[in-house]
Amino acid sequence: MTHQRSRLGLILTRVFASLALAVGLSFSPHPPAPDVELFVYDFDLGDDPARNLDYVRGLGYDGLVTRCSVPSDIPKLRKYADYAATLGDFDVLAYVNYDFNNIHSPQVWLEALPILSTLDAPLWVIVKNAPSATDVDNLLLTMAQSSALLNVPMVIYPHWNTNIESAAEAAARITQMGHPNVHNSLHTCHEIRSGNQYSMGAVVASHVKDTRLVTIAGAESNAYTGVPPHAWDDAIMPLDRGNYSLEPFLTALTRAGYDGPVILQTFGIAPDPNHLARSMAMYAKYRR
Repeated sequence: MTHQRSRLGLILTRVFASLALAVGLSFSPHPPAPDVELFVYDFDLGDDPARNLDYVRGLGYDGLVTRCSVPSDIPKLRKYADYAATLGDFDVLAYVNYDFNNIHSPQVWLEALPILSTLDAPLWVIVKNAPSATDVDNLLLTMAQSSALLNVPMVIYPHWNTNIESAAEAAARITQMGHPNVHNSLHTCHEIRSGNQYSMGAVVASHVKDTRLVTIAGAESNAYTGVPPHAWDDAIMPLDRGNYSLEPFLTALTRAGYDGPVILQTFGIAPDPNHLARSMAMYAKYRR
């Protein structure tokens, strides 16, 4: 009888302990931090794709973006794709610089396209130095049609001081072309350069529907928006630097249900020690 009472007491103790734990978790003032996903560019990381992927993955990043501007960038993209395939949980993207003054540009995007297909990545294109608006439209239409054959989305990369500088300009092209495989992307630094730093919520609301990719960076609230050229050091900073708040931009993305990649822009800030780790920590704070 004594043994039965002891056993009953042990059972009750365990039951109440489990209930107490459940209640404690339910009312915990410090819930677990959300799963934060952030990609990053490979600017200034070096020429070894495997090392670059291991490095940023070790910092907690979920993807990496590399550049395709010249023929020598294609073997690097292949190496990224090959190594990423061994990881299984890391994404690689690439943006293509199509410069009408560069004789290699037609070759580069065509060679990049099948690699992007294996990566399940879009053809993400900056267009510069086009002789006319018609040349831009013809190029984008050709890219959209060719990409569609491989089930690759074609995404316009609005970039200050190029043929398409803002999301609004890209949206106008998308509407004019009317092709279902042409999409937009949003970039805080380029929208700032276009004078939209105080209306980011409206920019998101207007263009998020067609947006496939987003890039962010720290910035000064009075970042320069005048005639190019101009250094990027006031509009591309680590996320914990500058007094410009990304809160309106990120909140608008969340409210709109955007669930695509968010990418940290790092052009020109490599000399700042540990900026990648600090930016990851700051982004986690933004997303709480």
